[in-house]
Amino acid sequence: MARSQIVKLAAGLAVVGGLTACGRVDQASKPAGERPPTTKQLSAAITDRGVSLSPDSVGGGPLRIVVSNQSAKTVRASLARGSDSAEARTRYKLEPGSVATLNADVTKGTWRLSAGKDLAPATLVVGARRESGDGELLLP
Repeated sequence: MARSQIVKLAAGLAVVGGLTACGRVDQASKPAGERPPTTKQLSAAITDRGVSLSPDSVGGGPLRIVVSNQSAKTVRASLARGSDSAEARTRYKLEPGSVATLNADVTKGTWRLSAGKDLAPATLVVGARRESGDGELLLP
């Protein structure tokens, strides 16, 4: 074999060897550990009859709840576990017709999304923690 063919062969083997290593990550060697579960988005509507939430059951982990005030009152939405004090609440009061988001990292149990004492709260049942977001593409 000519010297140039040997160099080309060696370079080709190096490229192929390098490509086989791409994308392989040993979980134990990750500096920050696993990613949290991907954020699940829920929708909530506040009406004059009460609060509704969809879906009403999820696995544990980060949530983003988009809350729409369709009632005639100005309210503040809050999410609490059982009868505990609020874990998360909207930053500002929601005027009639407005929309806000509420972010929380929920754990297993029964949670309540409420919007004041006069309106019936919605119940959110949270199961076991969702899987890590490690396998999801295009996450920050």
